[in-house]
Order: sequence, then structure tokens, then C-alpha cells
Amino acid sequence: MIQSLLNSTVVPLLEKVVQFSERRQRLLASNNAHIDTPNYKTRDLPVEQFRQALKDAVAARLNGPLADGSQSAGASANKSIDQFFPKELFQPVLAPPQNITFQDGNNRSVEKTVMDMRKNVAMQRFAIEVITAQLNMLQTVISERA
Repeated sequence: MIQSLLNSTVVPLLEKVVQFSERRQRLLASNNAHIDTPNYKTRDLPVEQFRQALKDAVAARLNGPLADGSQSAGASANKSIDQFFPKELFQPVLAPPQNITFQDGNNRSVEKTVMDMRKNVAMQRFAIEVITAQLNMLQTVISERA
């Protein structure tokens, strides 16, 4: 019962955001660690594809049961959020070069990496705060009922 209640909220979508941002943060930190490694090419996760998958999942969740009680195509998608987030979204890809390749073959950009890390942390914090608020509301409802 609790699982179906949680699945009816935004918590499953926010879990995917937290997973994605956690993996991306590790990857960005790795890029920073290899800043002086010759021929190292920066990697990243496919951020735009993840955003599109998130939009698709949200749209599917909004298309809940129809007024006559039948299920829309989107409502069946609500049953499995995972179908919107294939494993490829969580696999690193070579990041497109943002600047000139250096003589050592590296395509580093400290400024861009740090900026991406800060944006990523902000997104993760936001998702965690919303999850916490949702769970606190659920806890309040349960405690009031008991």
C-alpha cells in the first residue's frame, strides 16, 4: 500500500534525478581529476536526453485515468517509470569539445567542469528537498491517522 502511495507522487521521478545527478557528479569529478592527463577526453552523461526522458515521464504521469474510468496510454506508462530511463542515459559518453584541444591532446575546461558540477549539485539538492518534503507530508498524514 505504501509503495503504491509513493508511486502516485513525484518521488519515483525525483529518485531518477538523484541517481542521474549522483552519477554525473562522479563523472565530472573524474574529468577534473584528469585535468593534466595527456590525451584525456572529457566524458559526460547525455544530459539533454535525460531531460527529454524526464519530460516524457512527467507528460505520461499527467495523462492519468480518463474521465470515463478507462486508462490512457500515459496511465499505463505510470506503472513503470523505468521504461522512460534506459540504461544508456546513465552511461558516460565523450563530451563534445568546448574549446581548442590542447597540445597534449586533452580537451579540458576547468571553468566549464566546475560550473557543471555546481549546477548538478543544485539539481540534486532540489530533488532531495522535494523528496524529503513529500515523505514528511506522508509521515504527517500517517501520524495524524494513528
